[in-house]
Amino acid sequence: MKKVIALLLTFIMVLAVFAGCSANKPQAKNEPQTRIEKIKAAGKLVMATDAAWPPFEYIGANGEVSGSDIDLARDIAEGLGVKLEIINASFDTLSTYIESGEADVILAAMTITEERKLTFDFSVPYTVAQQYIIVKENNNDVSVVEDMAGYKIGTHLGTTGDFLICDAIDLDDGALNGTGASYAQYKALPDAALDLNNGKLEAIVCDVLMAKNLVSVNEGLKCFELFYADGTGTSEEYGVAAAKGDAEFIAKINEIISPLVADGTIDGYIVKHTEIASKMD
Repeated sequence: MKKVIALLLTFIMVLAVFAGCSANKPQAKNEPQTRIEKIKAAGKLVMATDAAWPPFEYIGANGEVSGSDIDLARDIAEGLGVKLEIINASFDTLSTYIESGEADVILAAMTITEERKLTFDFSVPYTVAQQYIIVKENNNDVSVVEDMAGYKIGTHLGTTGDFLICDAIDLDDGALNGTGASYAQYKALPDAALDLNNGKLEAIVCDVLMAKNLVSVNEGLKCFELFYADGTGTSEEYGVAAAKGDAEFIAKINEIISPLVADGTIDGYIVKHTEIASKMD
């Protein structure tokens, strides 16, 4: 009987020890789960961009990333109650920052396309743009895509204009397939403008505001809206891109930017930075 009692006492003491350890063990803090919770916990919204797209994003006179997309990103950060942090990288690498979680959003004059929707969730469009063609002032032979048969065409790598020209040349049913047309992809459009002026290219295809900015700072060039021979246009919508699967985050972004679209604030940002960028060397 004494042995039984001793065993029971020992068992009770062991339980008490484990209970004490459990009671003294620090409780795990609640980790933030949603993107908004993580952003607020970090105190910052991280934006990935490519500062080579004036007026949307460019390196300002102070050496810092500036542009209408940066102004918009600051509005989003303010709406979330945090500061803005910017990652500046090549356009064709921006998706990797979302995939790795290093960035929360991409604002880089990114066109909303069905293909990109497979990778990202997008906000409502915050501006609409068209594809433009840039040629030398004395070139009066081009008015539509099909007129660029045999041309060497410059594009900005990874952009909608790049996709448009690559498809037009490479696809069997492309408007320029089999015409002798070719393309040269650039990481920076000013380099393409230099090659156009030097005769290494016959044309550049890019977004309207970037085209107008290039023409404003490069003598001897002109630009105009690009259409297909059947009259089909090349308009496109820009959106804020984020990782797929967080509807709450996209809804919050839409809540912040929709009034800015409606009241013309974003258009004002674009006009302001177009003027600033056009005066820069």
